[in-house]
Amino acid sequence: MRTGMIVAGLWLLTLTGCAGKGEMVALNLHAIPPVDAPKMQLPADTIVVVADFEDGRPDKQRAGTRTHQGGGETLFNVPGGKVGAVVAQAVTDYLKKRGWRVELARPVSGTGPDGGPHVTIAGRVVELSANAASTFGSTKITASAKTVIEAVNAEDGSIVRMTLSGAGSQTVVWFDTEDAAVLLSAALSESLEKFVAETKIEKKMLRLK
Repeated sequence: MRTGMIVAGLWLLTLTGCAGKGEMVALNLHAIPPVDAPKMQLPADTIVVVADFEDGRPDKQRAGTRTHQGGGETLFNVPGGKVGAVVAQAVTDYLKKRGWRVELARPVSGTGPDGGPHVTIAGRVVELSANAASTFGSTKITASAKTVIEAVNAEDGSIVRMTLSGAGSQTVVWFDTEDAAVLLSAALSESLEKFVAETKIEKKMLRLK
């Protein structure tokens, strides 16, 4: 009987410890290009900048949820809550790691029209979320990212527009917030690789291949 009471007590503590309290946890996103991806060779005199994206998601207050085994939930968001700015930084970092010469949008001196950039990249975040569902002994995580990305060429005003998406899932025994952050980063990076693969810089303008 004593053993049964101890086991029941431990089970109750486990459930209590696994219950969510509705707190908000930030997911730190980062660029994850393919390990074997070659560096792109872009013209050194082409100025490319990335501006903040518009947050076009229906629910702008969160970037996913974790439901706990013992009931309740934990909400996910990005640091500062500004998804458009975080995505712009992730895009910039990803393109840099792939060999692009690119910076976040700001006053730039250079050889572009009126001293500005030759190409300005921005767009709209349609979806960006990581969700985790915990049961006894495991947690299933899913992540998805979808953006409409636009690149405006200063030379002729032309626009290259693409809809990009990426997704992933995994199951872990011991859940850590970083698991969700990495999976969401991978989903976003997967979508950005499509942008890199299907575009090129030509005569200081971005074009589809």
